[in-house]
Amino acid sequence: MKMVAVSDIHASMKAVRVLAGEIREIGPDLTVISGDITHFGTKDDAKRILSKIPGKKAAVPGNCDLPDIVDIFEETETVDIHGKRAEIEGVVFAGLGASNPLPFSTLFTYSEKNIYTILDAIAPGTDILVTHTPPFGILDKTMFGHRGGSESIRKIIEKHRPRMALFGHIHESPGIEEHGGILFVNPGPVKNGNFAVIEIEEQISAEIHHFAEK
Repeated sequence: MKMVAVSDIHASMKAVRVLAGEIREIGPDLTVISGDITHFGTKDDAKRILSKIPGKKAAVPGNCDLPDIVDIFEETETVDIHGKRAEIEGVVFAGLGASNPLPFSTLFTYSEKNIYTILDAIAPGTDILVTHTPPFGILDKTMFGHRGGSESIRKIIEKHRPRMALFGHIHESPGIEEHGGILFVNPGPVKNGNFAVIEIEEQISAEIHHFAEK
């Protein structure tokens, strides 16, 4: 299975148009979107953005998305994995959007307790865990030098051990790391031209790519 992984579009239609061309050229089986599709936008905004991204998609909302954007996922060929599991091309996904509590106001957050409770119910047996927020301590360092990840997501990953964790949210920490046999990928924000290409076979490989606006 070949995937493109993206996050943090933040309603940049210029970036989406270039990303769409990259996706057509790569020809993935699935594009996974780890939230912040809009920038404090509406369902119509989300529909307009997702409809421009070709092919099959799976997504969760981010903290800058309204929770109800999931209502338009199906009509844009997007599998809703927010608080849910889904098997796609033989790969089991589980996901959770929103973010952990923040020091400023956004549209969609969960307490650490709720994050743990929701994910603990859906994460067993998962191949790929898709969240908006990183696990605490992994690819989550902010521009101010502190960690913005979720303790609960880190605990869930350590408990249920998916093969891969995909996330975004912390724009300043794109990258790929492996810890204890689990691959962690923060592709960085699409609005800055970032995405990842992932191959899932017996082993999982991932590369961060960057495009310039055309």
